[in-house]
Amino acid sequence: MYFTVTLKTDRDSQELAADAMWAAGASGVEINDIHDVEEVLHDPMNWDYVDDRVFKEEDCVVKGVFNDGDDLENRVRGALGAYPFLVYKELKVSSDEEEDWENSWKKFYTVRTEGDTELVPIWLKDSTEVTPGKFRVIINPSTAFGTGTHESTRLALRLMAGEVAGKKVLDIGTGSGVLGVAAAKGGASRVLMTDFDPEAVKDAIEAAKLNEVSDRTEVRLCSLTQGIEERFDTVLANLTADILKRLLPDLSKVMAEGGVCILSGILTDRAEEVIESFAEYGFVTVDRADEGEWTALKTVRKTRVSVFNLGCKTNQYECDEISGALVNSGFSVTEKLEYADDYIINTCAVTAEAERKSRQIISRVKKFNPDARVFIIGCASEKNPAFYLDKHVQYVSGVGGKYNVIKYLTSAPKYEFYPKTEFEYPVTLPAVTRTRCLVKIQDGCNNFCSYCVIPYLRGRARSRTIADSVSEIKKLAERTREIVVTGINLSAYGIDTGESLSGLIRELKDVDVRIRLGSFYAEGIDDELLTALKGLKEFCPHFHLSLQSGSDAVLKAMNRKYSAADYLRKVELIRSYFPYASITTDIIVGFPGETDSDFNETIALANAAEFSDIHVFPFSAREGTVAYNLKKLPKPLVKQREDKLLQLKAILKNKYLEKMLNIPQKVVFETESDGFKVGYSEYYIKFYVDTRAEYAIIKPTELYSDGLKGEIINE
Repeated sequence: MYFTVTLKTDRDSQELAADAMWAAGASGVEINDIHDVEEVLHDPMNWDYVDDRVFKEEDCVVKGVFNDGDDLENRVRGALGAYPFLVYKELKVSSDEEEDWENSWKKFYTVRTEGDTELVPIWLKDSTEVTPGKFRVIINPSTAFGTGTHESTRLALRLMAGEVAGKKVLDIGTGSGVLGVAAAKGGASRVLMTDFDPEAVKDAIEAAKLNEVSDRTEVRLCSLTQGIEERFDTVLANLTADILKRLLPDLSKVMAEGGVCILSGILTDRAEEVIESFAEYGFVTVDRADEGEWTALKTVRKTRVSVFNLGCKTNQYECDEISGALVNSGFSVTEKLEYADDYIINTCAVTAEAERKSRQIISRVKKFNPDARVFIIGCASEKNPAFYLDKHVQYVSGVGGKYNVIKYLTSAPKYEFYPKTEFEYPVTLPAVTRTRCLVKIQDGCNNFCSYCVIPYLRGRARSRTIADSVSEIKKLAERTREIVVTGINLSAYGIDTGESLSGLIRELKDVDVRIRLGSFYAEGIDDELLTALKGLKEFCPHFHLSLQSGSDAVLKAMNRKYSAADYLRKVELIRSYFPYASITTDIIVGFPGETDSDFNETIALANAAEFSDIHVFPFSAREGTVAYNLKKLPKPLVKQREDKLLQLKAILKNKYLEKMLNIPQKVVFETESDGFKVGYSEYYIKFYVDTRAEYAIIKPTELYSDGLKGEIINE
């Protein structure tokens, strides 16, 4: 005989009531689900089942099964009383005349077929024959970690059919071992079962013995994937949605490319959430099975490629273009430096620091995946290919022919360089991974500033046609909120084709998304261009106008083609068209021969221009440039000037932000931080706003962090 105690609680008390049942001596406890006799409270795998997505009634039913009925009601009430905040009602005690509780379960279990597996209770193993074309898994429903007939297990068995024969199989969170044993019975060449609970491991070992597959299985006590270095063709993961999402990076590491991953234990109302999360890591859902409130998914893992940018916006556009082509070819792509099968690294050499980071990238990549294939392109490898070849990477190229790297992902030459005499047109639309898209319309530079290595690496100025540029911009305008027109030297656009940037801008007058310009040289600013920009529907009046120095003597030594006065006239011209324009700049401090007087002239010009931001760079000697062999200034002096300019930068930035208070601005939100939506206005001012909107007109009210806070005028 066994006894059942049933009571009703509210949702806040049901876990405490379950715990009290155990304290009173229950042999088993269930919450709200009569088919699941396993007490969820003590199994972290099940924590996200016990929430208000499961319970539909106002009250939650908690049942405890007891073998001893002596003074049972008082024992249970005493245990419940130990929890002062526990609320319950309708406590009932009933008994069953069955000989014992365990044997009374037998009426619930029959032979069941799921996929190509037959689940047979242990007491029926000798009384039934195996169905032709199926294989038998014997289950023991009395095991602590489940019966093998729960919906999540059965759904997984359906999707496993045909996916284990001859395969290496990993069963993560194995529980009672049913899925791992089924894989072994189905002809897997190797089965590894893991769980972090010793009881689960014990039950899985017993299940393997019961089914006589111990010689083909290994059961390991670990944190699911801990210490697993090998790759598996098929992975089984019967876990909750939250655990599955946390386990995603590890799943990528233990799965073979093209491998199948069966996910079960998912509440149906969270299935789409799991599908989206796994898609971000290259897991494509190809099948699903649903029953009641449970869902199982069959996913296939694509080859994952990290396309990582170390350089400028032009580099970023090239990465976006490569990413778009890879996605179209069926790869999974990330722009982050994280676990991947292949890494395409677009390097930079504009400064010594940028080149140093480009050299260090290989060791950083190998920490994520020691077996990864690495493909190196860009300015640093154009400058010093031998360094990367010595690192035994898969592929080394330079600035030219970057898009060709795609065809070498499976079979690559070690070293291949391309000419840089014509603009290289993209082969597809770039991937859209952010709220703004980059469009590269120009490459190379003819200026040969004395400190700059880029013309030697990128080659001479060359332009994309207006027609092709406009075509891509209009297509991308359907997929993003903002487009940044970029190039190595936008001021030189059209110098080789007879076209002009102002002509291109005029062709964009009907485009409905925001248009922003990338970095600019002062000599490219004129009335014709500013008039064309004024005619755009949504131009962003932010001009990054490269300065480098406010001293005419230093500008001449740098081989810049303007004077300090010329530069200030361009600033005044911009503000005559766009009074609130944000003007940002680059300044090099410590150029060889720069005197205190020269530096003070730079300070004076920065104040006169009222920059909204300044990118400050200490002089970086680049081998191969005219300035490389010039006598360098003492490092302490350069650092002193850098610090002084950084102080001015902060003052000028705050001054500009204060000027923009109460000026309504259109903000596109991109991220979240400290409870705020964070985005940029058309003036490239960062806004922090308490809203759920993706876009809004904001009236700024106060300075905050590195930008402004504001109030929503219109969403």
